[in-house]
Amino acid sequence: MAVSRPKRSLARRAVAFVKRLLHKHPVPDLSLPVPTATQAASRPDKKTILKHPAKKDFLKQIVPEAVDDCPLPSFDPGIFHSELLDLKLYPEVDPNNPKKIREPRGNVREGTYLGTHLALTQAYERVEQTFNSLFDVLGIEPTFPRYFSLEQQRNLYQFTPYPNNADGTPANFPPHLQHIPVDQNHTVFGVFNTAGLLETAVILQKLIPDEDGFLGRTKEWLLEKARAAAYGGDPEKGITIQDVEDYNRFNRKVGTGIASGGNIGLLDDWYSDRRFAEQQFTGTNPTTITQAGKQWIGEFLTAARIGGYNAWISALEAADPASLFVQDGSYFRDAVGVTDPTAVLHHKQPSSEDNWCVGAVSLFQLHDDGKLHPVAICIDYRGSMEQSVTLFNKRLTPRDSIKTEKTDWPWRYAKTCAQVTDWMRHELTVHLTLAHLVEEAIIVGTNRSLPMEHPVYRLLSPHWYKTLSVNAAARATLVPQVIVDIVGISPEQCHSFIRHAYDTYDFVAHYVPNDLARRGFPNTAEGLSSSTRYRNYAYAKDVLALWTVLRSYVAEMLALSYPSDESVAQDRYIQSWCKEMRQGGAHMSSFPEIRDLEGLTDAITMCIHTATSFHSAVNYLQNFYQAFVIAKPPMLCTAPPTSLSTLQQMKEHDLVASLPINRQRQWLLSAQVPWLLSFRAPQDRSLLNYAASMWRVYKTKKGRRENMIAEASERLYARLRETQRVVWENSRAMEKGSLPYMVLDPGNTAVSILI
Repeated sequence: MAVSRPKRSLARRAVAFVKRLLHKHPVPDLSLPVPTATQAASRPDKKTILKHPAKKDFLKQIVPEAVDDCPLPSFDPGIFHSELLDLKLYPEVDPNNPKKIREPRGNVREGTYLGTHLALTQAYERVEQTFNSLFDVLGIEPTFPRYFSLEQQRNLYQFTPYPNNADGTPANFPPHLQHIPVDQNHTVFGVFNTAGLLETAVILQKLIPDEDGFLGRTKEWLLEKARAAAYGGDPEKGITIQDVEDYNRFNRKVGTGIASGGNIGLLDDWYSDRRFAEQQFTGTNPTTITQAGKQWIGEFLTAARIGGYNAWISALEAADPASLFVQDGSYFRDAVGVTDPTAVLHHKQPSSEDNWCVGAVSLFQLHDDGKLHPVAICIDYRGSMEQSVTLFNKRLTPRDSIKTEKTDWPWRYAKTCAQVTDWMRHELTVHLTLAHLVEEAIIVGTNRSLPMEHPVYRLLSPHWYKTLSVNAAARATLVPQVIVDIVGISPEQCHSFIRHAYDTYDFVAHYVPNDLARRGFPNTAEGLSSSTRYRNYAYAKDVLALWTVLRSYVAEMLALSYPSDESVAQDRYIQSWCKEMRQGGAHMSSFPEIRDLEGLTDAITMCIHTATSFHSAVNYLQNFYQAFVIAKPPMLCTAPPTSLSTLQQMKEHDLVASLPINRQRQWLLSAQVPWLLSFRAPQDRSLLNYAASMWRVYKTKKGRRENMIAEASERLYARLRETQRVVWENSRAMEKGSLPYMVLDPGNTAVSILI
């Protein structure tokens, strides 16, 4: 017989219901840390842990059936190591005479494009690891911090001789860290150092097959196209620009994480005036476009009269001079040490092909609606417009028809010349010299002048992470083993070009407000936003916003140590720093003489800006704009025309011949440089993470000064977070159809030059 349970009272049932509800949806204890809604939503629970993956989702992850189709992001390190040994790609130390070291005997003779690309990527990673290890051992970039007295720092951080080496020959690079201690040349460390650095100096070249050594279906396709053109006697039967576009769209197998592996060649109008002009404001080098001024306006009017461009003569004479801007490569010959302004810039490395370089000057008009329009291009400035070839755009305004843009081969060739010039200027001067090498001079000079406990040292040092080892790897490999193979000037001229950029650099003139004003742009947020004219110059708006945020933080931090201008002037370490930078080993005469708090604030902000926002802007978009090599090649593969009539008669096959389309080796190297330099910075190396880290370290510390540092760091975080919104809004405010410009999002902007 069933026993009936007594009925519970309504109150007891209500209590039981509430308990069950709370068990399912417990109220968090607000006295404990509570995750944000986003964190809570992504937190695993019993349901997600026990959920079996759906079949269709799992099958998407299964590798392809054919091993040849398997995506290979990198060679297995052990396999790569063994292959280097098999190929004898290692230095050999004589066991009887450790000072006697022979360079690697091996040399790769044949290989596929993809295999070579992967090998170069992994080899360069190992080159960087070599310098990481070396600088760790030296204590220059130690894994765990080491304290050095100022005297020890001065012994460890020594500048290389400049402008000449000890033997009187010109230095290859601006003053940088002397990372081979002179007192350790013959020790065990010295042997490790010499053998390791010897390998880095040759390894990339030895991994790259000669042009005839490339294998694979792409090579056969190129050969077949070349045969059709040669045997048919008709160059139009050869490879076309459309062939290259289609290959990029359908057959390309690799791409970096930046822009999900995308590149500008995936846009149907990648070659257009719009995309060409857009890059001057938001491309890899948005830092050098400058108001034309009377001289260049007069020069282009002369060129228009020589060429009979009457419509452009009228347009230029009627234009507001403030609306005309140039990208100026006219100084190239002077920078590489060529005294004859009409000399052809040409070079051929022993293992490479004939390459040409040009110093183009491009004229643009900035319209009131924000559209930047290319007016004319002097394809290679040779001392005067009378001795140069200058082509004017058939389209007078951005609103003119674009129907003939794709087949206007002379104009497309002229834009290619402008892109070659900008590749050289950007890669060797703006990026390598004015970011990497200027920052290295700051790092070495600071270590030679300021003790580690100095407030300025403490403020700057987080922005030096990995920079010295990255730079050492670039000097040992990228320039001598890659770049010299793909540009139209000799190695000696490359070094002269780099030295010229450093020697003419003006530290104070490059403060963001000064730089914008110097180049003819408003230097306030209000000025840049006051009309639609600057709507597309997102770089200017973003970099000014970041400069303002960084400067506010620097001012707050310096105020903790410097109550007055007099306290700055009396700081002997600051005065020693200025002397080291201006007159000492840094050889940077434009570095300011700092006598007050404002001057110190600006100088520290500039040091941090160079390592963070400036470098991020000119580095992280390289793969998008340069991996599709014909959009921005590093060289011309045929001599540039020396008359306007020759340029005006150019056809598609002439443009194709000027590009490294049929040169797999040089195409690979041209694509490899932006590939190696464009991997996204780790999230824990961003400016936002820096601010959050500073706050978390100081938030629980006791003391008035520590509390003020925590508060300043919290304000920095809040301002950087607000700047994220500003960056997004500036990108959205650009003309419809513009490429989004988010590279200076503080959540992505690297805290140091670490790639």
